Amino acid sequence: MSRKLLFVLALAAIVFACRAPERGAAASSPHRVVTLAPNLTEIVFALGAGDRLVGVSEYSDYPDAARSIPRVGGLEVDPEKVAALRPDLVLAVAEGNAQGAVRSLQAAGLPVTVTPSGSLDAVLESIRLVAERLGRPEAGRRLVDELSKRREAVRRKAEGRPQPRALLLVWPDPPQAAGGQTFLNDVLTEAGARNLVGDRSGWPVLSKEYVATAPIDLLVVPQSVEAREAWETAFGPEGVLSKGTVANARRIQVPEAALTRAGPRVFDVLEKLADATR
Repeated sequence: MSRKLLFVLALAAIVFACRAPERGAAASSPHRVVTLAPNLTEIVFALGAGDRLVGVSEYSDYPDAARSIPRVGGLEVDPEKVAALRPDLVLAVAEGNAQGAVRSLQAAGLPVTVTPSGSLDAVLESIRLVAERLGRPEAGRRLVDELSKRREAVRRKAEGRPQPRALLLVWPDPPQAAGGQTFLNDVLTEAGARNLVGDRSGWPVLSKEYVATAPIDLLVVPQSVEAREAWETAFGPEGVLSKGTVANARRIQVPEAALTRAGPRVFDVLEKLADATR
């Protein structure tokens, strides 16, 4: 018998032992929820169901109430920790380093819902899906309607305006940018900018030569305590972002958690960038 199969069987035994007393719980209204990504934690709280969370991913720090919830791992989720929390719903993202854990949890019989990613439409769909799984569809509709109206208002403001040529970096050295088929590409373009790497899918790593010579009008960068030193070094005298067009571009700093998490706060970022592109 393979080690992988042994692990799945052992995990299934943990799940069965922990959940057997609660098999009568209504599947449409779970009360013990685990989120495997910070954006999902934020969505659950935004839907008014934060009190149902019994486990969250390591970087779940918003709102403040999320900080006191037990952790189930960071980039690598611990399936045994998840199972031991006796969840009746596990929320995961379609992309990320936790996919091995997701497959193990699914194989062990835990109810896992995987949310979509890759666009602002997917962010809204994730909110709808999570709301339905929580048994709070009306709360989901209200939140999606509110965010959709804000999004449409930004689109209307951006119509007909000149489009600054922009880069949105998620890491300074080597420079890594938001490319096409990402929700941050949607944020840039709907705010009225033209993503210079929109023709490259995913999160392309850029050369020092590229950022020094590309026609960059606007540079969007995340701001966080943890990465402050890395960005300061990159913009410093000998840093990769210290020379050429990237150094002369208009720079906008956005709180990293709001910028890089595909949740409700990314619409705050959309509005901020729309004001900046005027």
